[in-house]
Amino acid sequence: MRLSSYVKKAATGAAAIPLLAGCTGEQGAGGAVERAAERPASWTDLPVQTGARVVVHTDTKHRSYEVRITVKSLVRGSEEDMRGARTDEELKGMVPHYLTFEVTNMGRKKIPAAYMVDSNFALNGTDWARGEEVYVSGGRPGGVDLPCADTAPKTLAPGDSYTTCLTYALPEGVGVLSLTHNADGYLDEGGAVATWPVEGGLEAASAGLAEPGDIVRVRWDAREDGVLELPATLVSVRRGSAADLAGLDLDLNENERRGVPYYVSVTYTNTGPKDLYPNQAGHVRLLTEGSRQIRGKTPFVLDTKIPGCPSDWVTRNVPPGDSVTECSIHLVTDDGDKPFAVGFAEVGRPGLVAWRAPLR
Repeated sequence: MRLSSYVKKAATGAAAIPLLAGCTGEQGAGGAVERAAERPASWTDLPVQTGARVVVHTDTKHRSYEVRITVKSLVRGSEEDMRGARTDEELKGMVPHYLTFEVTNMGRKKIPAAYMVDSNFALNGTDWARGEEVYVSGGRPGGVDLPCADTAPKTLAPGDSYTTCLTYALPEGVGVLSLTHNADGYLDEGGAVATWPVEGGLEAASAGLAEPGDIVRVRWDAREDGVLELPATLVSVRRGSAADLAGLDLDLNENERRGVPYYVSVTYTNTGPKDLYPNQAGHVRLLTEGSRQIRGKTPFVLDTKIPGCPSDWVTRNVPPGDSVTECSIHLVTDDGDKPFAVGFAEVGRPGLVAWRAPLR
């Protein structure tokens, strides 16, 4: 199964198209103003787990603010919605999804650039892609406006709230796995993550995953020898303990030090004409039920021995035709989350190939 990779985008970097997003409000100086809008019959309410989560919003200057985010609804639109708009070429044929949510400032400081709260949001597809956030204005064919707009204010005073909508585009045929908000703005770091699952999303994401032990050819850049397709096999995913990592030279943040380590072992075969420098572990991702892609950690001291995470990559290069097993350490920082699959980020392709995770 091929999975598209997550791409972090700030609000200013999102694809801008003149179209609109699934809510029914317009924010003015006096607060939200309801307006009537025709709802197309082709739209579908998705069974997202609504409700409030108190999260940390980190702005571009690394200042933190406590906010409450309440998801109200998630609506799948139709490709027809995009046809009346001046869209970027890569968005043609994609399906818009309209997210309505409320943001409340729970702290004692005014939040500048409050519209940036959504930059830490992600809509995650069942192909493990992050939906493309788009800005929409104008309307549907025939001049009918879409009933949603991004109406976030420039600033948000303590205790104040606003309700807004965002539009995300997913490829035709891809469902929604979940919504997530990342405290540090990155999907693969150790910061706190709030998740709103979509019913049936996890089951859809699991369809077509390779099974443990299946051989999958992964594209690897061997530099002067060019791109090689290495036969790869997921060997195991083992749960460890924090005690295993005591004294190791790992670059961990505070959340990761409190997290649970999982050890992922993958075997690769050198199909090239020369010795292979074994350094594939950095492309492995642990995928979790909470929609996270967690990068692996490896010690800076190459001869480090890690209980439960044996690797023979630290001692030798791999001759043509031989195989090597590499182990990487992935820190799960959310007590309610657990591994779901293992992915490999290939060179030259915007995606992952993935196996189902066999936990031990």
